[in-house]
Amino acid sequence: MDVGRGADRIAGRLSHILHGLRGPKFDTTSDLGPYLDLAVDELFPMPPTLTSVQRHDTLASKVTRATTLSWRSSHEVLSPRYRKRHEHEYRANHTAWARWLTPDRTPRRECIVYVHGWLEPGAWVEEALVFPRWLRELDVDIVHVSLPFHGRRKPWNSLFSGEFFWTADLVRSLEGIRQAIHDARSITGWLRRQGYSRIGTSGISLGGSLVMLLACLPDPPDFIAPILCHLRLGEAIENAEILWRMKSDLEKWGVDEKRRKDIFSRLPFASARPLLPPDKQLWIEAKSDGHIDPALVLRQWEDWHHPNLHWLESGHMTFPLHLAEISGAIHVFLDEHVR
Repeated sequence: MDVGRGADRIAGRLSHILHGLRGPKFDTTSDLGPYLDLAVDELFPMPPTLTSVQRHDTLASKVTRATTLSWRSSHEVLSPRYRKRHEHEYRANHTAWARWLTPDRTPRRECIVYVHGWLEPGAWVEEALVFPRWLRELDVDIVHVSLPFHGRRKPWNSLFSGEFFWTADLVRSLEGIRQAIHDARSITGWLRRQGYSRIGTSGISLGGSLVMLLACLPDPPDFIAPILCHLRLGEAIENAEILWRMKSDLEKWGVDEKRRKDIFSRLPFASARPLLPPDKQLWIEAKSDGHIDPALVLRQWEDWHHPNLHWLESGHMTFPLHLAEISGAIHVFLDEHVR
């Protein structure tokens, strides 16, 4: 068995332990009306200008040259019934958080807004494994945005980081995606006013899918570098073992495959098309990915008119073994297509 695909299979099986603890309480498929049949820029409207960002500097900030940022998320939900949960049970999501890494202590010319993956516990993973190399080799600053329901945005009643983010509670899942996009666009606009000449976005797995969506919305990033992802989320639910619980819970509620396909065909994920030219995109994908089907990647790549595409000899979970290759690919991309 291929090592990368084998590691992904093990991760999928281990996810049965984590997600087997409990599932979502609410079947919200009957409340999906406000989300269906919208254009991508209607489902993800432009956020208002972000004017107030708090900087949380500590003694450690002087050593790590990383500042924690927070701001009040201006995200507005679409579902009237969900609004009560959003305003009360999920108050932790009202404050957005990010880590701003500026090794030169003043902004460089370029910045990458990074969106982490599903279930990550906090900013420390990438700050320990990925960002030191990027800061050194890519000559960029980095702003690492926390997803809703993750890290410091984890509600008090959540068992683990990201438990509530992508589940069969489809209204909550869509609102998590909408708020993630909203907050990433908000902080990107704020960063532009701090003097950066170019701001790109990168992210991994589900975070990379959000990066792809950002390229489809007005005032897109100057470049994107999504990693191990695609936007065919409905098909991922059907086939990715790591999403077994989401599919199983929908089946339990009577949402069969035909209905699931109908729902996702009416959401603008797979149909979204970029406003960013192909040469300003670098996709980094894994040939042996057990969670992100390479065939689906290629279908989207064709639809998006062949952006730059770099294949890793890797699976989904073994990408850390290829960090040097990933950094090198992004470095070449920035030099040849962005700078």
